[in-house]
Amino acid sequence: MGFLRGVGKSLATTIVFFVLMELVLRAAYFGRNALVRYVPLPYTVGDDYGPIPPWLDNLLILRPDDALIWKNIPGARRAYVDIFAPVWSDADRMALLRRFSPWLPQAFRGNPVWRIALNGDGFRSGPITKDKRPGAVRIACIGDSWTFGMNVNQDATYPSRLEALLKQQDPRADLDVMNFGVLGYSSFQGLELLKRQVLDLHPDVLLVGFGMNDSEVAGYRDKDVGKTGTPTWRDRAKAMAAASEIYSLLKYFALTLRFHPQSMGDFLKADVKTESSKGGEAVNYNDIEPWTRVSPPDYERNLREMVTLARRQGARVVLLDNELWPESPYRPILASIARDERIPLVDSLRIIADEKTRIERGMETRFHLEQASGPEQAAGVEQAAGARPAGSSAHVGDTTVVFRVYEGAYPVPQRLSIVGNHPSLGNMVPNTVALHDDGRDGDERAGDHVWSVRAALPTGARLKYVYTNSGHSGQWEGLDVPRVRELLVQPSPDSRPVYLPIESFGRIYMQADNWHTDAVGYDLIARAVAADLR
Repeated sequence: MGFLRGVGKSLATTIVFFVLMELVLRAAYFGRNALVRYVPLPYTVGDDYGPIPPWLDNLLILRPDDALIWKNIPGARRAYVDIFAPVWSDADRMALLRRFSPWLPQAFRGNPVWRIALNGDGFRSGPITKDKRPGAVRIACIGDSWTFGMNVNQDATYPSRLEALLKQQDPRADLDVMNFGVLGYSSFQGLELLKRQVLDLHPDVLLVGFGMNDSEVAGYRDKDVGKTGTPTWRDRAKAMAAASEIYSLLKYFALTLRFHPQSMGDFLKADVKTESSKGGEAVNYNDIEPWTRVSPPDYERNLREMVTLARRQGARVVLLDNELWPESPYRPILASIARDERIPLVDSLRIIADEKTRIERGMETRFHLEQASGPEQAAGVEQAAGARPAGSSAHVGDTTVVFRVYEGAYPVPQRLSIVGNHPSLGNMVPNTVALHDDGRDGDERAGDHVWSVRAALPTGARLKYVYTNSGHSGQWEGLDVPRVRELLVQPSPDSRPVYLPIESFGRIYMQADNWHTDAVGYDLIARAVAADLR
């Protein structure tokens, strides 16, 4: 009897201890998050930054949903700090994400910030009422993070810009432009949202923007999620454990110990390896259909059903392309639907590419430098004139290429450097191939803050490279944006150096990150939609 009493006391003590620990953790997380002013959006190449600390869970704006897989939290207010910007080392970005202190370190306090405010239904719009005002025109925008307005403030999303532009055209117009964008949504989720909420609001115009997330090889299909049958006792036990902050913290520590963060060099090598393994062939989505969120055939069925349902209610439909991947097999499907259904298609990729070219030409004019040798040079690289480096001679089949990069808002204590997958670009060893701003070795004008270098590269080669700023030789320091840049080496028609467009350190023209355009791009998309609606 005494033994059982002792066991009972030990068990009770253990339970009390864990309950107290659970309460302490929850109170600590609540207190910490109450002091958070800016939530970091951690981007590294490949979107691989390891396990997320459990104290950030309550700052997420998405929650599970049986029908939609996930949806926004109603009434959420957040201010996000963007760290898709230069840092000294990869460890800085990792440390920011894992930081328990609610205050940003000094190094990130000057980074861009954008704010969101969700309405009572969880959307980035004003209050939405079911009853439509007599004479009002309702425009419903459904889509993913492009529609939501990733990386920009509320008034800079394309739905907000569209409403402002339409009211400029006709100040007397009574308009309701509703933003139903949700981060990470696919066309499967968009179709469900349309059926369950949007059609009940009787929109006059439906703007549809999906594709980027449909093509994600996530290891599951959206249409299979939630079809696992009746939960077992193991499922219920896992769900109960997952609700515990103690369990979440222990799991986070275990995953952190097993996580091996990759450097920019690792991502650069992986990018090169992936390119080589493709052999120039397009992705065959038929082979990977079981692991793709929405296959191209299902994507087409989803969009065609959206068009049909909207038209049954008398709504006009406009399609929006939202991928920065020119070879995407989803783009031709959009174009085919637009032709078959005779509805407008806003080609965001072309809009952004044209504006990017305009920016590049403007940089050449601004600095009075040589014009890029041709727009066919790959996106993301720059060109300048200069002499061939000592000891580097071009071979037959080589093209002499000049890289140019403007230092922008980032002071250069020593030099800018380039590193890529070719001996002329350092052969993956960082901070060894220096650019110049002294009027030599490819640099056109000394002291203009445009750094340049000339390199002999194999014609037809697809090269990957990144920039660094004043790091130590052989060390991945002084990092540019977390993005691997790319160049397809074109032949020079007259054997003269090929000038690449002038890039900017710490900036990808017309992109806020690897996947989204910036405020200028959203505005241009809104203008294209307004022109179609006119």
